[in-house]
Amino acid sequence: MKRNIVIDIKDSHDTDGEIMDMEMSVVGTLEGMGDDYLITYTEHSGELKGCVTSLKVQGKCVTMTRTGDYASQLIIEQDKRHNCYYSTPHGDFMMGVFAKRVDSDMKDNGGTLSFEYTLDFNADFSSKNKLIINVKEIPQCQN
Repeated sequence: MKRNIVIDIKDSHDTDGEIMDMEMSVVGTLEGMGDDYLITYTEHSGELKGCVTSLKVQGKCVTMTRTGDYASQLIIEQDKRHNCYYSTPHGDFMMGVFAKRVDSDMKDNGGTLSFEYTLDFNADFSSKNKLIINVKEIPQCQN
């Protein structure tokens, strides 16, 4: 069953000791629960505005798919490195993604997904990243 949710995202990037933190809240949907679920939302600001982001979680593996001007598919799997595709209006490229940690405690009405990973381009380290995603179901109005 698809449920409407509020998604609070805390995103941190460390590039050569320069840390950039970002927080945002969006409305989206949650399908499934436990160790197998899908979170979907539309970006509403910045250069990603209008892009649809989906996070498919299966155990210790998160597949982050984005459609729109910044199309991508990142596979974030604990203790594994994947080569992933990323597209921008300025060109397409491949990057390496290595996940140090993937944790999830999703229930019927929400929960938390968090993961830490590094990015590299041409095998050169680019950044260390951490995402914490808190999900809360929007209660249905009762008539």
